[in-house]
Amino acid sequence: MRKFHSFLVIGLISTMLSACAGFSRIQDPISHFNQAAHAASSAESAFLNAVQVVECEDQFYKSAYDYSTSSDPKANFDLRGYCTPIVVTPDQITTRNTLMSAIVLYADKMQALSTSDNDKQLDANSQTLAQNLNKLAITGGIKLQDPAIVQGVEAAVSAIAKMALDQIIYSNLRNAAQNMQPYLKAIVTALQSENFGFGQAIISSLGHIEMMLRIEISLSHQRGQVAAADTFFNIINARGILIGADPVTKQALASPANTPNPKPVDAAKPVNDALDAIVTGNQAIANTGSGGIYAAANDMYKRAMTAKDIYDSIAKAK
Repeated sequence: MRKFHSFLVIGLISTMLSACAGFSRIQDPISHFNQAAHAASSAESAFLNAVQVVECEDQFYKSAYDYSTSSDPKANFDLRGYCTPIVVTPDQITTRNTLMSAIVLYADKMQALSTSDNDKQLDANSQTLAQNLNKLAITGGIKLQDPAIVQGVEAAVSAIAKMALDQIIYSNLRNAAQNMQPYLKAIVTALQSENFGFGQAIISSLGHIEMMLRIEISLSHQRGQVAAADTFFNIINARGILIGADPVTKQALASPANTPNPKPVDAAKPVNDALDAIVTGNQAIANTGSGGIYAAANDMYKRAMTAKDIYDSIAKAK
């Protein structure tokens, strides 16, 4: 009897150690996934800020162009570059950051589930965020460019918010990832669609700036208002303005003007690639072991930081 009791104790200890080892193996890659999700959220914010920055540059150059070509003696311009964003307004940015908050909240909950703690509850701030997200979703507070996708996005945000608050249903990481995959995909697809449109607005603004620069340089040169050397430096400065406005288009600016069927520049590609990696990373949690999660999370983090650096450099150039 005593021997049986010893075997039982040893068995229980072995089971407990095995369980702890299991949590340890999964906790680290899930932590990497969580960090990558936060980085992707920062990349999205940087992208939206870049859209506004380039649009404001366009507005400023238009103001300068209108003044330089006006014959009205009362014409004026604003050196401060005051801007009223139209392409993406502050309210629109808030909505899209809210969608990223839902993804980050999901990643935070997954990290909580990966721990060996009995209490898998998120902290008070995260719980409040989840409650606010759910309320926003069920009251029709999410506004997007395409009304057709709003209902699916609202359902996705609500589902993730409820999952974050749950203490019973979603106790298994793999099951949670499998169940939440379509909801993550819905939010990511919506963001990517909107980002593509905003990215085209960046390209359009840059095209407008380039047109104004070309006209001004050409007119000044034709009228003999500047020396040849000044024209040369004006052209160099104009190119610097365009490259500084958006590093995403550097390759396009370097391509010959007569390149047959040039590939359209997608200014949103870096951030949309990072969003794609979120879905891939979650799929790895649902279907693979810790090694696969590590690889997916590292790729996700790398893409997010690359995107953030690109879009941050746009704001720094101003």
